[in-house]
Amino acid sequence: FPGHTFGCDNENGGFQATKHLIDLGRRNIAFLGSKSGRSPEHGARHAGYRRAQREAGVECNERLRFAADNSEHQGYQATMQLLESGETCDAIFAGTDLIAIGAMRALQDSGRRVPEDVSVVGFDDMPLAAYVSPALTTVQQNSQLGAEGLVNGIVGLIKGEPVESTLMAPRLVVRQSCGGAVT
Repeated sequence: FPGHTFGCDNENGGFQATKHLIDLGRRNIAFLGSKSGRSPEHGARHAGYRRAQREAGVECNERLRFAADNSEHQGYQATMQLLESGETCDAIFAGTDLIAIGAMRALQDSGRRVPEDVSVVGFDDMPLAAYVSPALTTVQQNSQLGAEGLVNGIVGLIKGEPVESTLMAPRLVVRQSCGGAVT
């Protein structure tokens, strides 16, 4: 519906994911995600990543940002570029779970252990995230609430009722891939 949105607070989700990594002692955190304007959610997640680092007094190294669209292959390729760059990295925050899954495979193929050598956090909490090895820590978007909000908004517009844009609060789901306590 024109001028109205119902979605996830991606900036806050990026902040939560990165703050969690910082709280675990990680300081060289790479960001893998789209750099194009076609994926504004990735831009918002990156903004949250930068805010968490800034608030913690951690230097945000832009050389640790690698472009990856939403696929395992792109996550794998971006991680290989990261490893070949020679930059020190002890954690990866991936803009989506698919990117994170590809990143974990690239790390494992390169002899790095997840989470012992490099912690990994994704975004979306797709069902597969709980079943990869190690299970992926991720930021959950409540898709049920999102669908309900979207339908209610459309019905409200049809009835001529005022509809407000809404951002749903994301929730960090901690699993084994970051090395923190599992929730």
